[in-house]
Amino acid sequence: MFEPRIIRGNDQVIGAAKPVPPPEGAPSSFRFEEAPIAEVVRTMLGDILKVDYVLHPPISGSITLATQQPVAPDQAIFLLETALQANGLAMLRDPRGAYHVGRPETLKGIGAAVRQAGVGSGPLPPGSGAVVVPLQYIGAAEMATILRPMVPPEALIRVDTVRNLLVLAGSRAQAEGWLDIISTFDVNLLKGMSVGVFPLKYVSVKEVEAALQWLSTGGAPRQNNQAADRPVSAIAMPGAAPGGTAAGPADNMPLPLAGAVRVLPIERINSILVVTPRAAYLDEARRWIERLDQPSDNSAEPQLFIYQVQNVNARHLASVLSGIFGTKPAPGTAANSGVAPGLPAATTSSNSNSSNSSPVIEGLWLGTGAIGSSQSRFGGFRSGRFGSGQATTGASGARDTPSAPAVAALGNIRVMADELNNSVLVWSTRAEYAKIESTLRRLDLPPTQVLIEASIIEVTLNDDLRYGLQWAFNDSRSGIDRGQGALSSRDGTSTGGILGGALAGFSYALKSPAGAVRAMLNVLSAKTTVKVVASPSLMVLDNHTASIAVGDQTPIQAGTTSNLEGTVTSTNIEYKDTGVNLVVTPSVNAGNIVTMQIDQSVTDVGAKDEVTNQRAFLQRQLSSKVSVRSGESIVMGGLIQESSSSTKSGIPVLHALPLFGNLFGTTVNDGRRTELLVIITPRVVRSDIDIRQVSEELRDRMKGFVGLQQPPALQPAVQD
Repeated sequence: MFEPRIIRGNDQVIGAAKPVPPPEGAPSSFRFEEAPIAEVVRTMLGDILKVDYVLHPPISGSITLATQQPVAPDQAIFLLETALQANGLAMLRDPRGAYHVGRPETLKGIGAAVRQAGVGSGPLPPGSGAVVVPLQYIGAAEMATILRPMVPPEALIRVDTVRNLLVLAGSRAQAEGWLDIISTFDVNLLKGMSVGVFPLKYVSVKEVEAALQWLSTGGAPRQNNQAADRPVSAIAMPGAAPGGTAAGPADNMPLPLAGAVRVLPIERINSILVVTPRAAYLDEARRWIERLDQPSDNSAEPQLFIYQVQNVNARHLASVLSGIFGTKPAPGTAANSGVAPGLPAATTSSNSNSSNSSPVIEGLWLGTGAIGSSQSRFGGFRSGRFGSGQATTGASGARDTPSAPAVAALGNIRVMADELNNSVLVWSTRAEYAKIESTLRRLDLPPTQVLIEASIIEVTLNDDLRYGLQWAFNDSRSGIDRGQGALSSRDGTSTGGILGGALAGFSYALKSPAGAVRAMLNVLSAKTTVKVVASPSLMVLDNHTASIAVGDQTPIQAGTTSNLEGTVTSTNIEYKDTGVNLVVTPSVNAGNIVTMQIDQSVTDVGAKDEVTNQRAFLQRQLSSKVSVRSGESIVMGGLIQESSSSTKSGIPVLHALPLFGNLFGTTVNDGRRTELLVIITPRVVRSDIDIRQVSEELRDRMKGFVGLQQPPALQPAVQD
């Protein structure tokens, strides 16, 4: 496809006119009473203005010409030219600057200097002759039509449509009057015009063409467009017979708006273009078009309608429509779908063991494509890295690959999802589509999203917290709702409460506003060491799954390759994901209560096995379902880890002696106990305003972080 190519000119269609210097001299006054014309010309042009002139006989008669005050030379010549014209004489200026005075028929053989009018040309020079007028906006032929009734017979008007200019011939006074008229009409008409494009929803352009032509022209519609196969629902003309033939004088009845409103049909987009010089006429045109664009009550013919989906998936809408209009619920569902009025009941048969089954419905066929379900187990991470997070689709399991289109046939109604254009195609009558469209608009709502903010915090347990953080949270003044969770170990047994030692998992959950949790963490930071391991944030759609993985990858020996002699030649290394893996599936109701399905696993590196010389991995899994209001936090804790180390130092060689080595060295045994907290705060995001607020909040956090990281400015040293 070629892009538009524009080659702009310089807008110069005629040559530049030679500049005409204005008459020179000082202002003067004069008074002539019934003086001979030749004497007046001699005095004015020769004595006062000092210009060359020629008198062409016969010149007879007398004139009266007087001024009360001194006038400029240009004004004096204008007064003289007006007085000569009143006596049937003309005055023109030749290209050399000499003035000729005589009768018009006598001066025809003398070529007058061509004058130009327009932008930048200045005032017209004195004398009669041709004036070239370039036009900016109006057409030359249209402007000539306007001027001709106001031009005397002896004057001349020529039209140049190629250059869009006029050539006028007359006196200076006549030319100035014509130029005033031209400047009145030569304006940017398109800039002053008001334009409206009105798409038709129920009828076609051809159906309302007759009425619109009558509205725009004020007369009968054009006969050449009245085909024999015009639809029955065509709009009847005022005063027309039922058969479409004009009857009575209303056929040519004029309208007050005839010509003021121009109506142009655009069949390609089934719209009406209205052009008018008055913006208020567009409102009147809209009202008329809305009256004409009405659904036909007696139209029972089905047609194709296209609904452009705005927010959700077209395939999903088509599937929902099939369930609303007559589909029985799938096996295993508790809902009971009703049958639309006037439609037969539908039966469904499907193979529940196949993930690509296509249910066969009586009166309806629905191609489901590849729809299954997804289920995750937590034996480790899925390509997780420290601090990484990802969002995946939820239980629908719909693939992104192209599949069979979703088509539903409900009696005479057919619904199909156009996944490429994200549209729903409906083949039905207009009345049936009105009901379906109302349903589609109520279903096509912006999807609700949930911002999940997770914080993984490691707290060192000192003497004050030797029993774990659950004892610290049991303070009734903290404003935190306490709860007890169940922990599933690898062997399927369930444990509760606080689990001590290295085998402890998340054993309790707390619900509280985010401010109360931050206050508790501030209190803990004053008593012990609080370390934020990771604090990821991610956005996920409602009823979809978000996963957060925080940890490392530990290399393990997966196998070895040996030769015939039994010598190991190569070792296969695999990487095992360790750390915390959190998968959250939020579900939001109308009251901003977020129900979260939380699946969590913790994998730690254990000691080496003496037999296999491989690392053991300690794994704990937690699956729970909680409800929390948007903005409140869920705190899960109870994973207590204990590590110990022994360091021996002393005098070299001597501290390693048996029996007496302790006399020359020291042994330091160090033990460390930590508890891991996971804080999840969901925030419901329903509109673009909420998204902007979340983005601005995250941006402000980053600005504050960058400000804390900047080093202090260096102060210049002051020398005494």
